[in-house]
Amino acid sequence: MSAVLKLKTLNGRPILRGYEHVWSVILQLTRSGDSFTRHDVDQACCDPNDTTVTDYLRRLLKAGYLAEIGTSPGRHRRKVYRLVKRQDEAPRLRRDGSAAPVPVNQLLWNTMRRLLRDGFNARELAAFASTDETQVSEVSAASYLRRLDSAGYLLCIEPGRTRHPTKWRLKPSKDTGPKPPKILRTRAVYDPNTNEMHGEPIAEEVSS
Repeated sequence: MSAVLKLKTLNGRPILRGYEHVWSVILQLTRSGDSFTRHDVDQACCDPNDTTVTDYLRRLLKAGYLAEIGTSPGRHRRKVYRLVKRQDEAPRLRRDGSAAPVPVNQLLWNTMRRLLRDGFNARELAAFASTDETQVSEVSAASYLRRLDSAGYLLCIEPGRTRHPTKWRLKPSKDTGPKPPKILRTRAVYDPNTNEMHGEPIAEEVSS
């Protein structure tokens, strides 16, 4: 039987990992035109063993956002980078450096914010969120809605019944910003706009 672990977090403290955090660190390190090393970025992340930094730096290099300009002096010779292209939003990139499509949860969140007054069911949300590049399934929309509902983000304006799915509306107080609340591996919901965790974070140990 797998063990169920309850995790405790302190609201207001950001999760210092992920490509968006790595990009924010790079912007901070280069605000005066300075160069930086991967080690500099690692120091501002909460998990030194996380491979996100190395992977994201490689993608930024291939996409032309960074340039490798040499190695640092001293015993620990590290690659030195310069930021070539600066922008506020973290670039979403594939491994080959090409632009990645907008994530499904971002499309769903954008659509929920647009439909703040009218409300939506899972089928409608999926249809409105879909683009020429990304087709959002009703299953994906329903799953995201369930997570947000359990975290207190949604208001049920029409209960579901036979052939009529539940209709939801995003609570105005939960329209916290442009970044979509993230479904963590703990199955909790983290809102990067307010740096708060919603719902009880529970992680299940995977049995071997």
